[in-house]
Order: sequence, then C-alpha cells, then structure tokens
Amino acid sequence: MILILKIFTLYLTTIAVMRLMGKSTIIQMTPYDLVAIIIVGTVASEPLISTEFLPTVYALVILVVLHILFSKLTLWQWGNRFFLGEPTILIKDGKIIEDNMENSRLSIAQLLSILRSKGYPKLDDVEYAILEPIGEVSIIPKPENTPVTVKHLEISIEDEGLPISVIIDGRIQKKNLKFLGKSKGWLLAQLEKHNLKTKDILYAYINEKTKKLNIEKRTNG
Repeated sequence: MILILKIFTLYLTTIAVMRLMGKSTIIQMTPYDLVAIIIVGTVASEPLISTEFLPTVYALVILVVLHILFSKLTLWQWGNRFFLGEPTILIKDGKIIEDNMENSRLSIAQLLSILRSKGYPKLDDVEYAILEPIGEVSIIPKPENTPVTVKHLEISIEDEGLPISVIIDGRIQKKNLKFLGKSKGWLLAQLEKHNLKTKDILYAYINEKTKKLNIEKRTNG
C-alpha cells in the first residue's frame, strides 16, 4: 500500500513538474530541457527502490527552479547563445556546406532524409536549409519553388477565424462557448434544428469570426 501511494504521489508530482517547466520542454527539446527530463525521470524513480521520499520531492522542486532560471536566461542574447547555440546554415543556394555539416555532426544521408520528409527531394529546389538551435531543420525553398498562395492568385477569401470546439465526443465545452459569447441553451437549440442530441455528436466547432456551427456526427451508435 505504501509503495502504491509513493508511485501515485510521484506520478502526480512529476506531471506537475513537467507542467511547471512549460510546453517547450516537450515540443522544443532544447539541451537544458533534455537534461532536466533525464534528471526528473532518474530522481522521481529513486524512492521506488529506496526509502528516501521527501529528499526526492525537494530535489524535484530545486530542479524546477533551476530549469525556470535557465529558461529565463535564454531570454537574454548571451544566455540564448550559451544554452541553445546559434542557427547553422547547412545548404545555401542548393549547395551543401560541408564544414557546417561536419561541425553539426549531421550526415548527408540524414540531411537528405529530412529534405525528402519535408517535400524537397532535390537540392536544387532549396535556397537555404538551416539547423535551428532546437534541433529542427528549417527549409526555405527557392522563389520558383515557393508554394502558390491565395495572395499570389489575388483571390479574396473570407477569414472565418479560428475554429473553436464546442462539443468533443458528446461533451459540451462550456469554457469555449463562453469565450464565443454563446450559451449552452443556444447550442442545444441549434442541435435540435437538426434533430440531434449532444451524444450524437463526435465533434462540433464554431468559427470564431463567422460564428458558423459545424457538426460531425458519429458514424456508429
């Protein structure tokens, strides 16, 4: 029973720690993010094989404080350069820069794989490929290979705004309705017009600007 309570407490504590560290810890894996995650996992699992419980909690708190401090330091240019590094140009005008590839410890095969996965199988199509500090490779195509946009075609398209979910898996999203200035009664009335109930809805959303309700019904009961 004590072991189960420890696991439950540490599980919740570790989730709270990750939440406090911020979304960038998961999405943008910076060097200090990776180190923090490794240490969190190691520290959090320690009480499961020993009796040192409170020291683990203290260690996690200290780790959070250090991580937040490092995150703040990266807001300064010198801190960002020290902890994250600087972008590295891997391709310029369709030509691979070998020295930068070697310094980045990235193989040609890896680079070509990244280019293909992003829709650029030919080097000649790429103006710049840049290795970002967060580990992503940004690709800037040559002007003639830039995807055609609505602006290029001079076509006018109505801006419907952000789609805000109001029903997910049959459950009404009350906070989103309030954000949109709509009530639960209004939503139910809209569903009633289509002879639908919330349990019949897999997903429904409202466009922020047009206030148009879009409904996707369940395909099976």
